[in-house]
Amino acid sequence: MDNSKEDATVRINRYLAQANMGSRRSCEELVRQGRVQVDGETVQDLSRRISPDETVRVDGKVIHRDRHSVVFALNKPVRVLTSEKDPEGRPLAITFLRPHHSGHLFSIGRLDFLSSGLLLFTNDGDLAQKLMRPDSRIDRVYTVETNDQIPEDVLQAGLKGITSEGVRYRISHYHRHSARRVTITLQEGKNREIRRFFAHFRIKVHRIHRVRYGTVAIGNLTEGQVRKLTAQEVRRLLSSLQKSSGGADGRHDRRSSRNR
Repeated sequence: MDNSKEDATVRINRYLAQANMGSRRSCEELVRQGRVQVDGETVQDLSRRISPDETVRVDGKVIHRDRHSVVFALNKPVRVLTSEKDPEGRPLAITFLRPHHSGHLFSIGRLDFLSSGLLLFTNDGDLAQKLMRPDSRIDRVYTVETNDQIPEDVLQAGLKGITSEGVRYRISHYHRHSARRVTITLQEGKNREIRRFFAHFRIKVHRIHRVRYGTVAIGNLTEGQVRKLTAQEVRRLLSSLQKSSGGADGRHDRRSSRNR
């Protein structure tokens, strides 16, 4: 194979990921399970490269790679699900994306049913997985309002980290706005992390609103509004994966907050 043909090929797991079949790791499982065919022949060799003139099928269905990664930002309203389906027929976040992109989209992290704010979507499953990994140290910034006053020692305990029901929770930074309102930064994105952290101290959360994910801020997006990130914004988001996200342990910020 000459160099030009070699450059035009792509490893099978990457091809599948670019065809919105999942992250590269999950796509490797599809190959191992014998669910992928190339020109009618089942392929289980992960080193196999796919050329532009070959036809790839998963479970018998022809798939096509999308070489261009796109990322969308949504200001998710409350009482809207991040999941792709709901047997109860509740509103879905993906519905807001459909006028902008008809193909499959992966949510980059989640916001629970009663939480609102910035939610990112991409057609690149591999990118979504990288941005969601706890070791990526991507900042997830939320404004939290509670029914009860938040004692200073609760926030200080969060900086050090607490264990509740066998799960470790830790705040990276915080900025207090008032006795019942605080902006906090997390870097792991565990399930219902904020609600469970405050519940540990018997503090009831009234509202959670995400204002930033990595380098992407919610800005002036109104509730339910969607915008496509620029190529520069996507590059900045990718570059943030290579960096440790800010600050020494045990510090907090009392300065006025702009994006947080």
